Amino acid sequence: MSLYCPAAFRADAAYAAAVMADNPLATLMTSVEGEPWISHVVLLPDPQQPDCLLGHLARANPHAQLLFDQDSVAVFSGVHGYVSPRWYVSDGMVPTWNYRVAHAHGRAEPVAGAELAALLQQLAVHFEGEAGWQTTDLPAAAMEAMQRGIVGFRLRVTRWDVKAKLSQNRLSQDRQGVIAALEQGDEAARQLAAAMPRP
Repeated sequence: MSLYCPAAFRADAAYAAAVMADNPLATLMTSVEGEPWISHVVLLPDPQQPDCLLGHLARANPHAQLLFDQDSVAVFSGVHGYVSPRWYVSDGMVPTWNYRVAHAHGRAEPVAGAELAALLQQLAVHFEGEAGWQTTDLPAAAMEAMQRGIVGFRLRVTRWDVKAKLSQNRLSQDRQGVIAALEQGDEAARQLAAAMPRP
């Protein structure tokens, strides 16, 4: 699986961190005998292994049983939004959609026991903060039951395909017009404006 990415929109692997920060909910795809299995799962960078992502699936999800024997792709969709032709200075422009995405290609390996407990605690701290709810707030029996119900994994990333389609192929005055219009929009529009390269 490859990503169509003209040179003007190509970004390096380091840019993937910004895309994941927009939205850590990835679309995880694994093809088994031509049948794609697709799950939506939160993935976070592995603090111990920079080339890896950590996540988990419900044990009842058949995808969890098929994950470890073939390659997978995790697709992260970052900030995105509509761009109106009215926002350009140049004539003859058409509507488009600006966005940034990152595709992580790799193979998953199991995470269990103490490593799985650490993964779950990392998720809690990431979204709750240090002062928020922690997995240690659970009784030991509840924590064990939760771990029995999930399959933890580490996706060892062998390749990133990263695309930032943010009007880089437009004249600077056109790009500035898009940014100015987005900055007058809702929170999502303002986030997209902030992601765009300045003229």
